Amino acid sequence: MIRRLGLHNWRSYEDLDLELGPGTTFVVAPNGVGKTSLVYGLAWGMFGERSNVNAKDCIRTGTDRAEVCVDFDLPDERQLHIRRTVRRRGAPAVVYKMDGAILAADAAVIEIERALGIELGVAGRLSMMLGGGHLAANEHLNLESHLHHAFGVAHLLNAAKDAEAFAKEAGKARASLRSSSKARMDNRKAMASEIARLEMEADELTRRGTELERAREVAASQRSLVERHLALAGERERYERQRMELIDMIEDTLGRSVSAASNDLIDSELRIELEATERAMAKAGEGAIKARSQVGVAERALSLLDHGQAICPTCMRPLADHERHSAIAAHNAHQSDGEAEAVRLEATRKAEEVRNQEIARLLGQLGGLVLPKANPSDIDVPSLAAADAAYRQARVDVDEHNQRLGGVRARLATLKAQVASDDEVREAEQSLRVAYRREAVALAGARVLREAADHVIESCIQPMAEEVRGRWKHLFATNGLVFQADGSITRVRDGVELGWDTLSGGERTWARIVTHLIVMSATTSLPFAWFDEPLEHLDPQLRHAVGSTLASATSGGSPRQLLVTTYEDSIARQLADGTDGAEVIPIRESS
Repeated sequence: MIRRLGLHNWRSYEDLDLELGPGTTFVVAPNGVGKTSLVYGLAWGMFGERSNVNAKDCIRTGTDRAEVCVDFDLPDERQLHIRRTVRRRGAPAVVYKMDGAILAADAAVIEIERALGIELGVAGRLSMMLGGGHLAANEHLNLESHLHHAFGVAHLLNAAKDAEAFAKEAGKARASLRSSSKARMDNRKAMASEIARLEMEADELTRRGTELERAREVAASQRSLVERHLALAGERERYERQRMELIDMIEDTLGRSVSAASNDLIDSELRIELEATERAMAKAGEGAIKARSQVGVAERALSLLDHGQAICPTCMRPLADHERHSAIAAHNAHQSDGEAEAVRLEATRKAEEVRNQEIARLLGQLGGLVLPKANPSDIDVPSLAAADAAYRQARVDVDEHNQRLGGVRARLATLKAQVASDDEVREAEQSLRVAYRREAVALAGARVLREAADHVIESCIQPMAEEVRGRWKHLFATNGLVFQADGSITRVRDGVELGWDTLSGGERTWARIVTHLIVMSATTSLPFAWFDEPLEHLDPQLRHAVGSTLASATSGGSPRQLLVTTYEDSIARQLADGTDGAEVIPIRESS
């Protein structure tokens, strides 16, 4: 679950550090305060570009850079820290830490998807309902691909597609054989020439394929290099920022500028200043001792003068009254001066001691700064977006090339088959029968595979469909809501299946929320969900029903954490007061 969300210069927030716990949390704030900013920040922090949030548009007005930090407990109890940074110019940067260790972006995504049991793009759509419930509910969730993978039928459907493609090719071959058996080619020389040309083209395409595959590998390596470069650049940027902040504190403490050329020079200046404060402490301490000694001498002299027959403290002779009064005045002055001097010197010693401790602390911080290793200076590293685009284009080039090569080889095989069929009509007829059988077997296999996949999907979807139908009937006292095998929702009325858009806005909001929660619980390990303003734009009865569904959604442990933004303060507090594990976090103004 999400333990902490930090926002810096993100939309309406200059700085926000929000601690979050398990259960249902209603984040309550008036309109314009920043509820949607929180949701957009968490969506981009968790899922990056897969969240469909334009991070550059979220940079706070008047600033050049925004940052989002998310601390997340994975279901397997590992702790994930994600820090994303976006600037008005350049590509966004991201740093992943798993249990304190930095991970490359690709490796981090693989680990997160494995722990959550879902692709991050689908996880973003399933766990986050952005833009307000009434707007988000206008669109379908598009869960077909996710459900296929979740219920393990993707391989069946892929096999069915392969069988259908094989049947299509077999049909083409059968049609070609049938045509050639009826009217054999008259120009064998032209056919042989075409075969020779196609063989040369196939050889050339094979060579070109090796080059394209090598280019794809280079693009993949370049993309990985860019990611490493950006990660190191981020580390160096943080180091320089921490170093300059420390230099500012050092200069404030010393009351003067220091040389920022190297940490060694700063260390030397601090140690010199440390020794100077130690000497000043010792000098002030010695002076204070001398002053207190002067006070003691004055006190002993005054004790000798405080008798009827006063005696001179120095020569020990009896003193006349006027001499006694003069001596008492002189020693009182010495005592007062000594006490004042002792107080002044002790204050000086304490001030130097405080300064000494601060300089020692700054020395420790300076020693703790570790300069990250430098990026390779001899490599021209483009932006991550450019490297990723180059890699994707290389993959497209390889796929398109393979399709072209497959077409040439298929055509070549067809021509060779036609040449062979010219020699033996009986052999052509046998090939034609084989082609018919291959096509029929492939079509039958594809049909069986699809029926098997449909059966698995329907049997796995059925419990979720029953749950959706039961909740609908309980709330609206009517039947007819259908949860389809592709994750979409329709309504059956008077035997006619009606689409999603026939539901009212409030019905769509409720159905969308229930779909999120049920599919998350049944098919993923996602521990949290965040719904942005799902209670707004609903009539009072439906608002209370939707609110109750959200307040109690975490009681079964899946999801473990549910976050809801709303300006309905009274409803949120009423729901939280009446539900174990639910709470309200008020946000009064942006910070």
